[in-house]
Amino acid sequence: MAALLNMPPMDETAAHDDNAPRARQLLSLYTELAEWAKLSARAVEQLDVPDAHESTERFAYLIEYTDQYAKGWHRAPSDQCEGVTVADSAEAVAQTVLPRYITHLAGDLDNYELWLTESFSLRASVWHMDSAAAHRYGRRSAWPPSAQVLQDLRVPPQAVEIRTPSQINQIVDLHNAPG
Repeated sequence: MAALLNMPPMDETAAHDDNAPRARQLLSLYTELAEWAKLSARAVEQLDVPDAHESTERFAYLIEYTDQYAKGWHRAPSDQCEGVTVADSAEAVAQTVLPRYITHLAGDLDNYELWLTESFSLRASVWHMDSAAAHRYGRRSAWPPSAQVLQDLRVPPQAVEIRTPSQINQIVDLHNAPG
């Protein structure tokens, strides 16, 4: 076990005694393992390396709509249509925020039922904040920018996710299904 943990072999330690009972040798080994583990934990803390499972990338997103009679895409209603979030990738953000937005609309049909027509589509555009900062042409006074500013500056997004009218209706129907 000591070799797997990159510890020195027992015979190189001062606590090793061939004449000691087996229980005392094991106690000595476990004590050294605990000390080594404490040192290793301190070393990791001093490195200040983020956890591999911890998302540290910041992304701005904007949700827009269009329908068969509209020209182009327009900012969707609600304050939930734009924001900044932390994730592993732009694709993960796009795939998360769009269904969450549709669920938000479905949960507040009193305010959005007339807006939810059979012919409209939604799209989520996502920008990596650090990458977007490299596109500072046309820089406005507020930086870092919002997703709307990035869209207005024509900074290309890193990911785009679109939902068709039938996909939107499926999500709304699932949300409002009894039971």
